[in-house]
Amino acid sequence: MMYSVLLIALWGIAPSVSEKPAWIMDYGQAKKLSRLERKPMAVFIGSGVSGWNDLSRQGRLEPDAGRLLAKSYVCLYVDMSDEEGRRLAGAFEMSQPRGIVISDSTGKLQAFRREGNLRDEDLVYYLERFSNADLIVLHTETNPPERSSFTPATSSPGFSTTRGC
Repeated sequence: MMYSVLLIALWGIAPSVSEKPAWIMDYGQAKKLSRLERKPMAVFIGSGVSGWNDLSRQGRLEPDAGRLLAKSYVCLYVDMSDEEGRRLAGAFEMSQPRGIVISDSTGKLQAFRREGNLRDEDLVYYLERFSNADLIVLHTETNPPERSSFTPATSSPGFSTTRGC
């Protein structure tokens, strides 16, 4: 009985992890925060107020993707409906009106980039795969085809890139 009361009391004061990511609109601020928190940066490129949802075919982020972004990433939204957003999208070499770039935890290298839509399952897969702050990036995965089968994210020690983030 005493154990149950203590557990309930602790549960009430335990910090909860938000299921919604905090979106940053300033690249410099996001890059600084990525280094400071040692988290990879997830850069979503879209148009309009909630364009980060455009990557989902259903027009919203899947709950697992939202949890992963909130817990493991610094989330930057680049709005291509304004001049600064178009300039930054160009710096990321995005020719499509929407896409995603995932950096390593230093914010210097791209681990993953995709132009266009991603299936919800694919987005969750790549977010899980690149969420490890200790991941060493050796190459950028660029516009992979849609996946037809899913395997658990590996904790392989290396990916690399020649692109910056």
